Amino acid sequence: MTRKTWIALTTLAGAAFATVTVELLPAGLLAAMADDLDVSPGQIGLLVTAWALTVAALSLPLERATRRLPRRTVMVAAVVVSAGAALLAAASPAYGVLVAARIVAAAAHGLFWALLVPYATSLVSERHLGRAVSVVLVGPTAAGVVGVPLGTAAAELVGWRAVLVGAAVVLGLAAAALVAVLPSGTASGSGAAEPAAGRDRSLVPVTVTAVLGAVLLVGHFQMFTFVAPIVTDVAGFEPAALGGVLALFGATGALGLAVAGPLSDRLPRAALPATAAVFAATSLALTVIDRSAAAALVVIGVWGAMIGLFPPVFQATVMRVASERSRGAAGAVVVTALNLGIAAGAASGAWVLENLGVTWLAPVATVLMATAALGLALSAGRGARSRGPRRGDGARPPAPPVAAGSR
Repeated sequence: MTRKTWIALTTLAGAAFATVTVELLPAGLLAAMADDLDVSPGQIGLLVTAWALTVAALSLPLERATRRLPRRTVMVAAVVVSAGAALLAAASPAYGVLVAARIVAAAAHGLFWALLVPYATSLVSERHLGRAVSVVLVGPTAAGVVGVPLGTAAAELVGWRAVLVGAAVVLGLAAAALVAVLPSGTASGSGAAEPAAGRDRSLVPVTVTAVLGAVLLVGHFQMFTFVAPIVTDVAGFEPAALGGVLALFGATGALGLAVAGPLSDRLPRAALPATAAVFAATSLALTVIDRSAAAALVVIGVWGAMIGLFPPVFQATVMRVASERSRGAAGAVVVTALNLGIAAGAASGAWVLENLGVTWLAPVATVLMATAALGLALSAGRGARSRGPRRGDGARPPAPPVAAGSR
C-alpha cells in the first residue's frame, strides 16, 4: 500500500475513534450524568441500549437512502451531525433532550459505520483488503482503551458537559481531516453510481455470513457482559484481580487485531471459520477449568485475542463475499448484525445469569458459538465450490485502487 493510502486509512481510523468514543462515553459518565439530570443510573444506562437499537434499525435504510451521493460527502456529513448531536447532549436541560440527541448521534454513527469499511476496502487492492480493515478498526479499539478512560478522568475535573463539548470538537477535527485527506471522487464500488439492473446474488451469502457472525457475538457477549462473575465464581479469582484480567483482555486483544489483517489476506476463506472455531473452543474451555487460575489465564488470554481478531476478519470476509456494487449495503448489514448481536447477547446473558446461574453462561454461549462456527465453515466450503478457482489471493479479480489523496 502507498503512503497516501496509509494516511487515508489512518484518518478513517481516527474518525472511527472519535465516533466510538462518543458512543461509549455514557458508560464512564454514568454517575455524573445521572446526578446532574436527576435520573437513575439505569436510565443513563439505557442510552447505550437506545444507541444500539437505533444503529441496528437505521443503518441499512440510511445507506440505501444516500447511496447515490458521494461516499466521502456522506461520511463527512455523518461525522458533522454526530458533532452537533454531542453539543446538543452537552447542553441538554433534561433527560428527554439527552435521549433525542443520542438517537440523532446514533443514526449518524450507524450511517458512518455502514460506509466506513466498504470505503476503506475501495482504497486498496483485494490482496490488502484485510490489512485495510484492520487499520481502520484500530480506531474503535483505541476508543475503549484510551478515549473513554480519558473522558471519564476529564469529567472529574471539568464535568461531563465539558467532556461532550470536547468530544464534539474532536469530531469536528475528524470531519475536517476526512475532507483534507480522502479523495473527493466516488470510491470504487461505493454504491454511489446507479445500481446495475437485477438482484445482486451476493447479498444472500452476505446475509448468511452476517447472521452467523451475529449468533457468535450473542454467545460472546453473554459471557463478556458478565465477565466479573465468571472471573470470580467460575475461574476462582479474587475480585481485586478483575482489573488485571481486563488488562490481559486488552493486551491479547491488541495482538489479535495486529494479526487479523495478514491472516485474513493470507487465508481469505478459512480465516473467519477458524477464528469462530477457536472462539467457541475458548468458551468450551471456560466450562471445564474448574477454578484453576493458571488454566483460566491461558483461556482468558486466547479469548481476548479472539475479541481483537474476530471483528476485522468478519468484516473483511463480508466485503470479499459482497460484489463491488453491494459493499455499501453489506456494510450496513454488518453494522446491524453487530449491534443486534451485542444487544441480544447482553440481554440473554442477563436471563441466563438470573435464571440458571453463572456456571451456565459459558455452556449456553458455547452452543451458540459452535453453531455459528459450523455454519461459517459450511458456508465457506460451499462458497469455494460454487465459485471455483479464483485469481490472486482467493478473492475476485482486484479492482484498481482509488488513489488516496487525489482530489
